[in-house]
Amino acid sequence: METTATPSKKVLNRARINLGLVNILSSGDEGAFAPFHTVIVRALGGGDAHLGFIGGVMSSLSGMFAWLGAIILRMVGYNRRALMGTMFVGNVLQCGIVVLLVLAAKQFEWATYLLYGYLGVITLTCILAGAGSTITMSWIGDLVPVRQRGWFVSGMSILSNIGLVLFQFLFAQLAIKAQGFMGYAALVALCCATTFIAVLLCLTIPDKQTQAMKFMSSDPGERVDYWYRPLWLLIWFECAWRIGRISLAAFTTAYLLDYFGLKLDRIILIYMLVNVVNIFMLYVAGNLSDRIGNRYPLAIVTCVCAASMLLWVGSAWWGVWAVIAYQVINGMAGSTHWMLLTNLSLQVYPSKGRANFLSFSRTFVGVMGLAGSTIAGFLLASMRGWSINLWGADFNYYHVFFLGCTLFTFTCMVPLWFLGKMVMPDHDEPAAENAGA
Repeated sequence: METTATPSKKVLNRARINLGLVNILSSGDEGAFAPFHTVIVRALGGGDAHLGFIGGVMSSLSGMFAWLGAIILRMVGYNRRALMGTMFVGNVLQCGIVVLLVLAAKQFEWATYLLYGYLGVITLTCILAGAGSTITMSWIGDLVPVRQRGWFVSGMSILSNIGLVLFQFLFAQLAIKAQGFMGYAALVALCCATTFIAVLLCLTIPDKQTQAMKFMSSDPGERVDYWYRPLWLLIWFECAWRIGRISLAAFTTAYLLDYFGLKLDRIILIYMLVNVVNIFMLYVAGNLSDRIGNRYPLAIVTCVCAASMLLWVGSAWWGVWAVIAYQVINGMAGSTHWMLLTNLSLQVYPSKGRANFLSFSRTFVGVMGLAGSTIAGFLLASMRGWSINLWGADFNYYHVFFLGCTLFTFTCMVPLWFLGKMVMPDHDEPAAENAGA
Protein backbone atom coordinates (compact mmCIF):
# COMPACT_ATOMS: atom_id res chain seq x y z
CA MET A 1 0.00 0.00 0.00
CA GLU A 2 1.43 3.39 -1.01
CA THR A 3 0.73 6.27 1.36
CA THR A 4 1.13 9.99 0.73
CA ALA A 5 -0.34 11.31 3.99
CA THR A 6 1.37 10.92 7.35
CA PRO A 7 0.30 7.50 8.70
CA SER A 8 -1.49 7.20 12.03
CA LYS A 9 0.42 5.99 15.08
CA LYS A 10 -1.44 2.68 14.85
CA VAL A 11 -0.23 2.19 11.27
CA LEU A 12 3.29 3.24 12.24
CA ASN A 13 3.30 0.86 15.18
CA ARG A 14 2.38 -2.04 12.90
CA ALA A 15 5.04 -0.88 10.43
CA ARG A 16 7.81 -0.75 13.04
CA ILE A 17 6.91 -4.26 14.23
CA ASN A 18 6.94 -5.66 10.72
CA LEU A 19 10.13 -3.81 9.78
CA GLY A 20 11.71 -5.18 12.94
CA LEU A 21 10.70 -8.68 11.86
CA VAL A 22 12.18 -8.03 8.41
CA ASN A 23 15.48 -7.08 10.06
CA ILE A 24 15.40 -10.19 12.25
CA LEU A 25 14.76 -12.55 9.38
CA SER A 26 17.12 -10.90 6.90
CA SER A 27 20.09 -10.05 9.11
CA GLY A 28 19.54 -11.48 12.61
CA ASP A 29 20.51 -15.00 11.59
CA GLU A 30 23.50 -13.68 9.65
CA GLY A 31 24.63 -11.74 12.72
CA ALA A 32 24.43 -14.92 14.80
CA PHE A 33 26.38 -16.76 12.08
CA ALA A 34 29.23 -14.21 12.06
CA PRO A 35 31.62 -16.11 14.41
CA PHE A 36 31.47 -19.09 12.03
CA HIS A 37 33.27 -17.04 9.37
CA THR A 38 36.49 -17.23 11.40
CA VAL A 39 36.23 -21.02 11.64
CA ILE A 40 35.30 -21.46 7.95
CA VAL A 41 38.09 -19.20 6.68
CA ARG A 42 40.64 -21.04 8.81
CA ALA A 43 39.27 -24.44 7.73
CA LEU A 44 39.74 -23.39 4.10
CA GLY A 45 43.37 -22.48 4.83
CA GLY A 46 43.00 -18.73 5.43
CA GLY A 47 45.21 -16.72 7.80
CA ASP A 48 45.22 -13.39 9.68
CA ALA A 49 45.20 -11.32 6.50
CA HIS A 50 42.09 -13.17 5.28
CA LEU A 51 40.42 -12.71 8.66
CA GLY A 52 41.25 -9.00 8.60
CA PHE A 53 39.81 -8.75 5.11
CA ILE A 54 36.57 -10.55 5.92
CA GLY A 55 36.22 -8.55 9.14
CA GLY A 56 36.45 -5.36 7.12
CA VAL A 57 34.10 -6.71 4.46
CA MET A 58 31.47 -7.75 7.00
CA SER A 59 31.61 -4.43 8.83
CA SER A 60 32.57 -1.85 6.20
CA LEU A 61 31.95 -3.02 2.65
CA SER A 62 28.22 -2.53 3.00
CA GLY A 63 28.95 1.13 3.65
CA MET A 64 31.18 1.38 0.58
CA PHE A 65 28.24 0.44 -1.61
CA ALA A 66 25.57 2.36 0.26
CA TRP A 67 25.39 4.66 -2.78
CA LEU A 68 23.90 1.76 -4.71
CA GLY A 69 20.78 2.03 -2.54
CA ALA A 70 20.20 5.66 -3.60
CA ILE A 71 20.57 4.72 -7.27
CA ILE A 72 18.14 1.81 -6.90
CA LEU A 73 15.67 4.11 -5.16
CA ARG A 74 15.88 6.66 -7.95
CA MET A 75 15.40 3.95 -10.58
CA VAL A 76 12.51 2.17 -8.83
CA GLY A 77 10.90 5.25 -7.27
CA TYR A 78 9.51 3.57 -4.14
CA ASN A 79 11.16 2.34 -0.95
CA ARG A 80 9.38 -1.01 -0.58
CA ARG A 81 9.93 -2.15 -4.15
CA ALA A 82 13.61 -1.24 -3.92
CA LEU A 83 14.15 -3.14 -0.66
CA MET A 84 12.32 -6.27 -1.82
CA GLY A 85 14.35 -6.49 -5.02
CA THR A 86 17.65 -5.94 -3.22
CA MET A 87 16.89 -8.57 -0.57
CA PHE A 88 15.84 -11.13 -3.17
CA VAL A 89 19.15 -10.84 -5.04
CA GLY A 90 20.97 -11.18 -1.71
CA ASN A 91 18.95 -14.31 -1.04
CA VAL A 92 20.21 -15.85 -4.29
CA LEU A 93 23.80 -15.09 -3.26
CA GLN A 94 23.22 -16.85 0.08
CA CYS A 95 22.28 -19.96 -1.87
CA GLY A 96 25.65 -19.64 -3.63
CA ILE A 97 27.42 -19.83 -0.25
CA VAL A 98 25.60 -23.09 0.48
CA VAL A 99 26.92 -24.53 -2.80
CA LEU A 100 30.50 -23.47 -1.98
CA LEU A 101 30.41 -25.09 1.45
CA VAL A 102 28.99 -28.33 0.05
CA LEU A 103 31.79 -28.36 -2.54
CA ALA A 104 34.34 -27.81 0.25
CA ALA A 105 32.99 -30.92 1.99
CA LYS A 106 33.15 -33.02 -1.18
CA GLN A 107 36.25 -31.62 -2.92
CA PHE A 108 38.60 -30.27 -0.23
CA GLU A 109 41.53 -30.23 -2.67
CA TRP A 110 39.81 -27.17 -4.13
CA ALA A 111 40.12 -25.41 -0.74
CA THR A 112 42.26 -22.52 -2.00
CA TYR A 113 39.84 -21.69 -4.82
CA LEU A 114 36.83 -22.17 -2.56
CA LEU A 115 38.37 -19.84 0.05
CA TYR A 116 38.51 -16.98 -2.44
CA GLY A 117 35.12 -17.94 -3.81
CA TYR A 118 33.73 -17.80 -0.28
CA LEU A 119 35.30 -14.39 0.33
CA GLY A 120 33.98 -13.20 -3.03
CA VAL A 121 30.35 -14.25 -2.44
CA ILE A 122 30.40 -12.82 1.10
CA THR A 123 31.66 -9.59 -0.47
CA LEU A 124 28.72 -9.51 -2.90
CA THR A 125 26.17 -10.15 -0.14
CA CYS A 126 27.63 -7.28 1.88
CA ILE A 127 27.33 -4.99 -1.15
CA LEU A 128 23.61 -5.80 -1.36
CA ALA A 129 23.30 -5.35 2.42
CA GLY A 130 24.74 -1.84 2.05
CA ALA A 131 22.17 -0.93 -0.57
CA GLY A 132 19.40 -2.40 1.59
CA SER A 133 20.50 -0.43 4.64
CA THR A 134 20.32 2.87 2.73
CA ILE A 135 16.86 1.98 1.44
CA THR A 136 15.66 1.06 4.93
CA MET A 137 16.90 4.35 6.43
CA SER A 138 15.35 6.30 3.56
CA TRP A 139 12.07 4.45 4.09
CA ILE A 140 12.05 5.37 7.79
CA GLY A 141 12.89 9.01 7.02
CA ASP A 142 10.11 9.28 4.42
CA LEU A 143 7.50 7.41 6.45
CA VAL A 144 8.02 8.53 10.07
CA PRO A 145 7.65 12.12 11.43
CA VAL A 146 10.73 13.57 13.15
CA ARG A 147 9.41 13.52 16.72
CA GLN A 148 8.40 9.86 16.44
CA ARG A 149 11.64 8.47 15.05
CA GLY A 150 13.18 7.64 18.42
CA TRP A 151 10.03 5.72 19.35
CA PHE A 152 9.83 4.04 15.92
CA VAL A 153 13.49 3.05 15.50
CA SER A 154 13.94 1.97 19.13
CA GLY A 155 10.86 -0.27 18.96
CA MET A 156 11.97 -1.72 15.65
CA SER A 157 15.49 -2.29 16.97
CA ILE A 158 14.31 -3.82 20.25
CA LEU A 159 12.38 -6.42 18.29
CA SER A 160 15.39 -7.00 16.03
CA ASN A 161 17.67 -7.49 19.03
CA ILE A 162 15.28 -9.94 20.68
CA GLY A 163 15.31 -11.91 17.45
CA LEU A 164 19.11 -11.72 17.25
CA VAL A 165 19.46 -13.01 20.82
CA LEU A 166 17.19 -15.95 19.99
CA PHE A 167 19.15 -16.68 16.82
CA GLN A 168 22.45 -16.47 18.73
CA PHE A 169 21.16 -18.88 21.34
CA LEU A 170 19.97 -21.23 18.60
CA PHE A 171 23.25 -21.03 16.68
CA ALA A 172 25.24 -21.56 19.90
CA GLN A 173 23.39 -24.86 20.34
CA LEU A 174 23.74 -25.77 16.68
CA ALA A 175 27.48 -25.00 16.78
CA ILE A 176 27.92 -28.15 18.88
CA LYS A 177 26.17 -30.32 16.28
CA ALA A 178 26.85 -28.47 13.02
CA GLN A 179 30.47 -29.54 12.60
CA GLY A 180 32.29 -29.51 9.30
CA PHE A 181 31.39 -27.88 6.01
CA MET A 182 28.09 -29.74 5.61
CA GLY A 183 26.97 -28.50 9.02
CA TYR A 184 27.90 -24.94 8.14
CA ALA A 185 26.08 -25.29 4.79
CA ALA A 186 22.93 -26.32 6.66
CA LEU A 187 23.12 -23.18 8.83
CA VAL A 188 23.49 -20.94 5.78
CA ALA A 189 20.52 -22.73 4.19
CA LEU A 190 18.51 -21.74 7.27
CA CYS A 191 19.56 -18.12 6.64
CA CYS A 192 18.34 -18.45 3.04
CA ALA A 193 14.89 -19.56 4.17
CA THR A 194 14.43 -16.75 6.70
CA THR A 195 15.59 -14.09 4.22
CA PHE A 196 12.99 -15.23 1.70
CA ILE A 197 10.27 -14.88 4.34
CA ALA A 198 11.55 -11.35 5.08
CA VAL A 199 11.16 -10.41 1.41
CA LEU A 200 7.48 -11.42 1.51
CA LEU A 201 6.94 -9.62 4.84
CA CYS A 202 7.88 -6.28 3.24
CA LEU A 203 4.50 -6.36 1.47
CA THR A 204 2.79 -5.56 4.80
CA ILE A 205 4.59 -2.21 5.29
CA PRO A 206 3.17 1.05 3.79
CA ASP A 207 5.20 2.23 0.83
CA LYS A 208 6.45 5.77 0.25
CA GLN A 209 7.74 7.50 -2.85
CA THR A 210 11.41 8.33 -2.49
CA GLN A 211 12.97 11.81 -2.68
CA ALA A 212 16.33 10.54 -3.90
CA MET A 213 18.38 12.97 -5.99
CA LYS A 214 21.30 12.67 -8.39
CA PHE A 215 24.86 12.47 -7.11
CA MET A 216 26.08 14.61 -9.98
CA SER A 217 24.07 17.23 -11.88
CA SER A 218 24.57 20.66 -13.45
CA ASP A 219 21.51 21.79 -11.47
CA PRO A 220 22.58 22.43 -7.83
CA GLY A 221 19.02 21.83 -6.67
CA GLU A 222 19.05 18.28 -8.06
CA ARG A 223 22.30 16.96 -6.60
CA VAL A 224 24.01 16.47 -3.24
CA ASP A 225 25.58 19.54 -1.62
CA TYR A 226 29.08 18.16 -1.00
CA TRP A 227 30.07 21.38 0.80
CA TYR A 228 27.54 20.81 3.59
CA ARG A 229 29.85 20.87 6.64
CA PRO A 230 27.77 18.70 9.01
CA LEU A 231 28.06 15.94 6.39
CA TRP A 232 31.85 15.85 6.79
CA LEU A 233 31.72 16.05 10.58
CA LEU A 234 29.43 13.00 10.66
CA ILE A 235 31.79 11.24 8.24
CA TRP A 236 34.78 12.04 10.45
CA PHE A 237 32.89 10.77 13.49
CA GLU A 238 31.90 7.51 11.82
CA CYS A 239 35.36 6.86 10.39
CA ALA A 240 37.08 7.17 13.76
CA TRP A 241 34.39 5.14 15.53
CA ARG A 242 34.10 2.36 13.00
CA ILE A 243 37.75 1.81 12.09
CA GLY A 244 38.76 1.36 15.71
CA ARG A 245 35.78 -0.85 16.55
CA ILE A 246 35.87 -2.91 13.35
CA SER A 247 39.59 -3.60 13.68
CA LEU A 248 39.10 -4.83 17.24
CA ALA A 249 36.01 -6.91 16.42
CA ALA A 250 37.71 -8.59 13.45
CA PHE A 251 40.08 -10.42 15.80
CA THR A 252 38.11 -10.92 19.01
CA THR A 253 36.89 -14.39 17.97
CA ALA A 254 40.43 -15.44 17.00
CA TYR A 255 41.70 -14.04 20.33
CA LEU A 256 39.17 -16.00 22.37
CA LEU A 257 39.99 -19.15 20.43
CA ASP A 258 43.78 -18.72 20.66
CA TYR A 259 44.33 -17.07 24.05
CA PHE A 260 41.61 -18.69 26.16
CA GLY A 261 40.88 -21.78 24.08
CA LEU A 262 37.11 -21.21 24.22
CA LYS A 263 34.76 -23.27 22.10
CA LEU A 264 32.62 -21.56 19.46
CA ASP A 265 29.33 -22.15 21.30
CA ARG A 266 30.68 -20.32 24.38
CA ILE A 267 31.92 -17.44 22.24
CA ILE A 268 28.49 -16.99 20.64
CA LEU A 269 26.84 -16.91 24.09
CA ILE A 270 29.34 -14.27 25.27
CA TYR A 271 28.57 -12.14 22.21
CA MET A 272 24.87 -12.56 22.93
CA LEU A 273 25.22 -10.45 26.11
CA VAL A 274 25.57 -7.28 24.02
CA ASN A 275 22.17 -7.74 22.46
CA VAL A 276 20.47 -8.61 25.76
CA VAL A 277 21.65 -5.34 27.34
CA ASN A 278 20.94 -3.48 24.09
CA ILE A 279 17.25 -4.33 24.33
CA PHE A 280 16.90 -2.28 27.51
CA MET A 281 19.18 0.52 26.33
CA LEU A 282 17.17 0.97 23.13
CA TYR A 283 13.99 1.65 25.08
CA VAL A 284 15.67 4.25 27.31
CA ALA A 285 17.62 5.95 24.51
CA GLY A 286 14.65 5.97 22.12
CA ASN A 287 12.38 7.80 24.53
CA LEU A 288 15.15 10.13 25.70
CA SER A 289 16.19 11.13 22.18
CA ASP A 290 12.62 12.16 21.25
CA ARG A 291 12.70 14.61 24.19
CA ILE A 292 16.22 16.05 24.28
CA GLY A 293 17.62 15.18 20.85
CA ASN A 294 20.18 12.65 19.71
CA ARG A 295 23.62 14.27 20.11
CA TYR A 296 23.97 14.20 23.92
CA PRO A 297 22.84 10.57 24.30
CA LEU A 298 25.11 9.65 21.37
CA ALA A 299 28.10 11.37 23.05
CA ILE A 300 27.53 9.47 26.30
CA VAL A 301 27.11 6.11 24.61
CA THR A 302 30.17 6.72 22.42
CA CYS A 303 32.44 7.71 25.31
CA VAL A 304 31.42 4.84 27.61
CA CYS A 305 31.68 2.18 24.90
CA ALA A 306 35.04 3.44 23.65
CA ALA A 307 36.42 3.29 27.20
CA SER A 308 35.06 -0.24 27.65
CA MET A 309 37.32 -1.45 24.83
CA LEU A 310 40.19 -1.28 27.35
CA LEU A 311 38.70 -4.37 28.98
CA TRP A 312 40.08 -6.44 26.09
CA VAL A 313 43.52 -5.21 27.16
CA GLY A 314 42.67 -5.91 30.80
CA SER A 315 41.69 -9.49 29.95
CA ALA A 316 45.41 -10.29 30.10
CA TRP A 317 45.08 -10.01 33.89
CA TRP A 318 41.37 -10.48 34.56
CA GLY A 319 40.69 -13.25 32.08
CA VAL A 320 37.37 -13.99 30.40
CA TRP A 321 35.50 -11.99 33.06
CA ALA A 322 36.90 -8.80 31.54
CA VAL A 323 35.48 -9.84 28.15
CA ILE A 324 32.09 -10.57 29.74
CA ALA A 325 32.14 -7.15 31.45
CA TYR A 326 32.94 -5.57 28.08
CA GLN A 327 29.97 -7.29 26.47
CA VAL A 328 27.64 -6.01 29.20
CA ILE A 329 28.92 -2.42 29.00
CA ASN A 330 29.07 -2.60 25.21
CA GLY A 331 25.35 -3.31 25.24
CA MET A 332 25.04 0.49 25.18
CA ALA A 333 26.47 0.40 21.65
CA GLY A 334 25.32 -1.82 18.81
CA SER A 335 21.76 -0.99 17.80
CA THR A 336 21.52 1.83 20.37
CA HIS A 337 24.49 3.67 18.86
CA TRP A 338 23.21 2.95 15.35
CA MET A 339 19.74 4.27 16.26
CA LEU A 340 21.06 7.52 17.73
CA LEU A 341 23.46 8.12 14.85
CA THR A 342 20.77 7.29 12.28
CA ASN A 343 18.24 9.65 13.87
CA LEU A 344 20.87 12.40 14.15
CA SER A 345 21.69 11.94 10.46
CA LEU A 346 17.99 12.01 9.50
CA GLN A 347 17.66 15.24 11.49
CA VAL A 348 20.75 16.91 10.01
CA TYR A 349 20.27 15.97 6.36
CA PRO A 350 17.54 17.67 4.27
CA SER A 351 14.52 15.54 3.33
CA LYS A 352 15.15 16.05 -0.39
CA GLY A 353 18.14 13.93 -1.25
CA ARG A 354 18.26 12.31 2.18
CA ALA A 355 19.06 8.90 0.70
CA ASN A 356 21.97 10.45 -1.24
CA PHE A 357 23.44 12.18 1.82
CA LEU A 358 23.11 8.98 3.86
CA SER A 359 24.59 6.76 1.19
CA PHE A 360 27.45 9.12 0.30
CA SER A 361 28.54 9.33 3.94
CA ARG A 362 28.26 5.57 4.45
CA THR A 363 30.17 4.93 1.22
CA PHE A 364 33.04 7.18 2.28
CA VAL A 365 33.11 5.64 5.76
CA GLY A 366 32.95 2.14 4.25
CA VAL A 367 36.00 2.76 2.08
CA MET A 368 37.98 4.04 5.06
CA GLY A 369 36.72 1.24 7.30
CA LEU A 370 37.70 -1.52 4.89
CA ALA A 371 41.11 0.01 4.29
CA GLY A 372 41.68 0.54 8.00
CA SER A 373 40.67 -2.97 9.09
CA THR A 374 42.66 -4.61 6.27
CA ILE A 375 45.78 -2.63 7.22
CA ALA A 376 45.11 -3.60 10.84
CA GLY A 377 45.11 -7.27 9.79
CA PHE A 378 48.55 -6.92 8.24
CA LEU A 379 49.81 -5.04 11.31
CA LEU A 380 48.58 -7.78 13.61
CA ALA A 381 50.14 -10.43 11.39
CA SER A 382 53.48 -8.60 11.55
CA MET A 383 53.33 -8.59 15.37
CA ARG A 384 52.30 -12.24 15.68
CA GLY A 385 54.42 -14.10 18.21
CA TRP A 386 55.41 -11.02 20.25
CA SER A 387 54.86 -11.45 23.98
CA ILE A 388 56.22 -10.27 27.33
CA ASN A 389 55.46 -11.05 30.94
CA LEU A 390 53.92 -7.87 32.35
CA TRP A 391 52.83 -7.69 35.99
CA GLY A 392 52.44 -11.44 36.12
CA ALA A 393 50.40 -11.78 32.90
CA ASP A 394 51.18 -12.90 29.36
CA PHE A 395 50.85 -9.56 27.59
CA ASN A 396 51.03 -10.24 23.86
CA TYR A 397 50.48 -8.72 20.43
CA TYR A 398 46.69 -9.01 20.73
CA HIS A 399 46.67 -6.71 23.78
CA VAL A 400 48.88 -4.08 22.09
CA PHE A 401 46.59 -4.20 19.08
CA PHE A 402 43.44 -3.78 21.23
CA LEU A 403 45.02 -0.78 23.01
CA GLY A 404 45.71 0.93 19.67
CA CYS A 405 42.12 0.32 18.53
CA THR A 406 40.80 1.90 21.74
CA LEU A 407 42.86 5.07 21.44
CA PHE A 408 41.91 5.50 17.79
CA THR A 409 38.20 5.10 18.58
CA PHE A 410 38.32 7.87 21.20
CA THR A 411 39.23 10.44 18.55
CA CYS A 412 35.62 10.34 17.25
CA MET A 413 34.58 12.63 20.12
CA VAL A 414 36.32 15.58 18.43
CA PRO A 415 33.94 15.95 15.42
CA LEU A 416 30.93 15.30 17.67
CA TRP A 417 31.98 18.29 19.77
CA PHE A 418 32.29 20.50 16.67
CA LEU A 419 28.88 19.29 15.48
CA GLY A 420 27.38 20.52 18.74
CA LYS A 421 28.56 24.06 17.96
CA MET A 422 26.39 24.20 14.84
CA VAL A 423 22.68 24.99 14.61
CA MET A 424 20.87 21.82 13.53
CA PRO A 425 17.45 21.76 11.81
CA ASP A 426 14.61 20.41 13.97
CA HIS A 427 12.24 19.27 11.25
CA ASP A 428 12.15 17.60 7.85
CA GLU A 429 12.91 20.82 6.04
CA PRO A 430 15.97 21.86 4.08
CA ALA A 431 18.74 22.82 6.47
CA ALA A 432 18.99 26.46 7.43
CA GLU A 433 21.72 28.42 5.73
CA ASN A 434 23.61 28.91 9.00
CA ALA A 435 23.60 25.18 9.77
CA GLY A 436 26.97 24.76 8.17
CA ALA A 437 28.40 28.04 9.33
